[in-house]
Parts: sequence; structure tokens; C-alpha cells
Amino acid sequence: MFCLLGMGLQESWGSAETPTQRVRGILEEVMAVQADPKLQGPAFRNQRRIAIKKIIGQNFYFDAMAEKALDKYWGKLGEAGRADFKGIFQALFQDAYTKLVLDFIKREKIVYVQEKPLQEGRALVKTTIVRANDNIPVDYTLTMVQGRWLVEDVDIDGVSIVLNYQRSFARVIKRESYESLLKKMRLQQRAIEKPPQ
Repeated sequence: MFCLLGMGLQESWGSAETPTQRVRGILEEVMAVQADPKLQGPAFRNQRRIAIKKIIGQNFYFDAMAEKALDKYWGKLGEAGRADFKGIFQALFQDAYTKLVLDFIKREKIVYVQEKPLQEGRALVKTTIVRANDNIPVDYTLTMVQGRWLVEDVDIDGVSIVLNYQRSFARVIKRESYESLLKKMRLQQRAIEKPPQ
């Protein structure tokens, strides 16, 4: 379901590229990996996964995503605790999002609906994936970080990735504890770091 898209026709935003141009670039990189004749078939899925995971790692704003996902609990952590959580969150997000991209994004027809500025160097890019029997709205929130646009959230058909994490984390913390959440996340991280058989 989740994907990366974009193409802009807005002013420069004081950057070399617009938010939608950045997202379009990300999507084109992903689709190039998926369409590479040398990487087709199940035998090359892991190579595609590694390439796509790298693209995601370079183009998402994990600092902001981790803070929003943890919500009010973020303020209770010290600097070391925040760094620890961000590292684990990034590893889990990259893995989950990479699997979605591998399964969902091939060579798609995209309609670039709108780009609009938000507050404090942020922008919203609204797009639609057009398929034979379905149109899927996908909105991207981007933030300018050190002269580059980075994706901060993806909203698929009205569902925010970051808010999904936020609700899920809050449930675990409320029912158990933050330490329990971290333990569950570490177990997941260790599982994804095991080399494929």
C-alpha cells in the first residue's frame, strides 16, 4: 500500500528542486530497481530489497518520524534514550516499508495532483496511483532538512504511516510499559538482521 511519489509545478522553494520533484526522483529510483532486467524473479528479491532499503534510508526524515511516532513519551527520554529509539525505529521502518514497496510498486501510472506549502519549511504533495480498477490517493509530507527535502510521512488512502505507529506504540506503553515496547522492537530488529536462508 505504501509508496513514494511526486512531480511538481510550484516555485523553487529556495531549493534546487521542488518537494514533488524530490519525491518523483525517489519513486523513479525505486521503479528502476524493480524494473531492472538483471534483478527480476524471486532469486533476486533480496538484491532488490537491499537497493530499495538504501533509497528509503537516504530520503526519509527519521528524526521527526521517530519523535512523532513516540508522541508524548518522547519528552520523557534523555538524549541517549532518544538516539537508541531512533535507531531501532529506523531499522524497523525501513524493513517494513521496503517490503511494501517490493510488493506494491512496479511501474505505476501516477497523477500528480497538487503541491502546497505547509508551515516551517514543510510541504504536502498530493498524488494518485491510477490502476485499471482502482485509484489510490497518496499524500506525502516533506520537510526541508539542511537544504534537502526529506519525506516525513506518507498518507495512503487517508491513513498516515506515522500515526499508525503512534497509536500502536501508545497501546503497548499504556498496557505494558515503554521498556516493554523497546524490548518488542529489539526482538523485531534482531529478527530482520538475521541473514536470509
